Amino acid sequence: MNVMKIKILATTVLILTGLNAFAVELKWVEPFDAAKQEAKRTNKPMFVFIGNTDVCKDCQAFTNGVCTSQAFMEYAAANLVCARVLEARSESKEERWTKSRIIEEFNIPNAHAVIIANAEGKRIGELSTAPKSIGQFIQDIKTIVAKAPAEGRLKYSEVDMFDRPFVPAKTYASPPPKFSKEPLKGRYINFMTGVRVQPWENTRTRSHGTWMEERARHTPEIALKMRKTLAESFPGARMTWGWSWHALVDQAPNYVELRKLMAQFHTQYGDEITFWPGVYFEDKFNTVEQSKKDLHDGLELVSKMVGDGYRPQSVLAGIMSVEIMKFLVENEGIHVVQGQIWSQFNVDGQGGDGGIIYPYYPSRAHYLKPAQGTRTDSDFLDVVNIDGWSVDFFAARNNGGGSRDGIGPLETNGGYGLGMDYGTKEMMHVTDVHFNDQAVARNGYGYLPDIWELCIFAWLHPQYLPNWLKEIRAKYPDVQMLTLGEFGELWRAHNQDNSRINLTFVERGNGMMPSLEEAKKINPNYHHRTDLFCPEMEIRWYFNKDFRFATMRNWKENGPLHVMDYTRYNQPYVEPAGNVVDMHWDLMDLINQKKSRPQDKPKPFTELPTDEQANILKWYPELKELK
Repeated sequence: MNVMKIKILATTVLILTGLNAFAVELKWVEPFDAAKQEAKRTNKPMFVFIGNTDVCKDCQAFTNGVCTSQAFMEYAAANLVCARVLEARSESKEERWTKSRIIEEFNIPNAHAVIIANAEGKRIGELSTAPKSIGQFIQDIKTIVAKAPAEGRLKYSEVDMFDRPFVPAKTYASPPPKFSKEPLKGRYINFMTGVRVQPWENTRTRSHGTWMEERARHTPEIALKMRKTLAESFPGARMTWGWSWHALVDQAPNYVELRKLMAQFHTQYGDEITFWPGVYFEDKFNTVEQSKKDLHDGLELVSKMVGDGYRPQSVLAGIMSVEIMKFLVENEGIHVVQGQIWSQFNVDGQGGDGGIIYPYYPSRAHYLKPAQGTRTDSDFLDVVNIDGWSVDFFAARNNGGGSRDGIGPLETNGGYGLGMDYGTKEMMHVTDVHFNDQAVARNGYGYLPDIWELCIFAWLHPQYLPNWLKEIRAKYPDVQMLTLGEFGELWRAHNQDNSRINLTFVERGNGMMPSLEEAKKINPNYHHRTDLFCPEMEIRWYFNKDFRFATMRNWKENGPLHVMDYTRYNQPYVEPAGNVVDMHWDLMDLINQKKSRPQDKPKPFTELPTDEQANILKWYPELKELK
């Protein structure tokens, strides 16, 4: 073949290749309702890309990579109806609302991912926007479509985990403690911080959200500054670090360097480093088997990160189902979990009101229900379930927003618009409820759990944490700051079961805040929280293994006692289960503090059933004087 023929042939190949490259383009059917109709008409599954290509670099990479792959475009053209739900800051309120309803239906809050839906528009699977390869991406779509149940698949599971149990490669065990004959005494703080990439890392595939990415707020510099501040304001303090899945695997330089610091913090300060599955709500968004796999793999990554055979004593989890707690005990050898968020209801993605604010062993039926029997009973689960934040009892009555005020900085720093000094006053107000001498004398010990995500320290006034801690140490010099695992195991050693739980708390509305007129001078936009700053009102909470009980009254006027919560723990409660995404994992009974049901209106003690009055008075005879 002569040179001329070779050139002609090469040119022909280039032309044909170029034509082929433009022969198939990824066709997006828009608007979304039109895509649903097209899928139904053609009986094809839907490929739905949810994200934000304006600001999300991962979304842009997906659009310019996977969506322009010749192999994927050809497969999609023949087999899929492709739709996009792309958020943008420039959208109108109506546009955002419409898209949020689509995203909510697909179970993707404030994140980006690929959703596979069937021809009826029902979600049947979820994939990452950063696949390992185009071939694997296509194969995963085929597998999802082939294995999809008719009713859809709402919770996330890795494709190769479909319809099979997770069996860890290795398991761990720990011996039971030497139990003390004495009840626990003293004052304790668990200070915890979460390291993540973005606020909603509910599944492995939901990588970095849309415009809520927090990479820049998780740096070695911020971590070192925070840890040094803690050491200076509370010498000898040991804290717990919880790492999300994406923070553990992210290869950005700041995360690589931040991970190197963890071994140093463990050696230098005695800190505990652990896993933070699903950023508070793993079990809501993932199947049971996926949650088990995440927990096991995440803990293995933590051990590798810290090195030298390290294993944590606890896990940070937000809300954790008893099925996963059982796995934590039986396969990971861990008996302490921050597994409930007390008073959580209609806020931040999942609700869980109905439990006890201090540690307890949960029943195998429901994570909020204390086990009723001894360690040998079938209902008993040997894991210490611990709250995430101590909150103001008055705030806890609110449904949704305004319910988280307490010792966390998000609400107290900006919630009142009065700055750090008044924010610290609210934090000390809640601290005193648990640490005052009368409370400690009644309950034996005082306890404050507190999670401050690391990203907070990127913008929070640097004196916010030390001011609070120094004030605590000056007022209560015996207070100890232990890791979550240390404290949980200490409580466990003093409690073979829940029989010693008998707690009483008295809080009067915060009277340390300025009047409305004075506050307006500080900040003209100030809104007075009459639900919190009401010094004439008093809330009393009572907790034991049989029930929780709360009352409210105007103590200055010696007003009548009104019951605002009565939750019995001897009822047959059952957690949400299966593949359905359920926001409410609450445990509600006769009266609930959130006032979300008609029956929850506070009522006089004498309006409770006679047998329930007798049961309450058997535990707390002093109520005879108040009723």
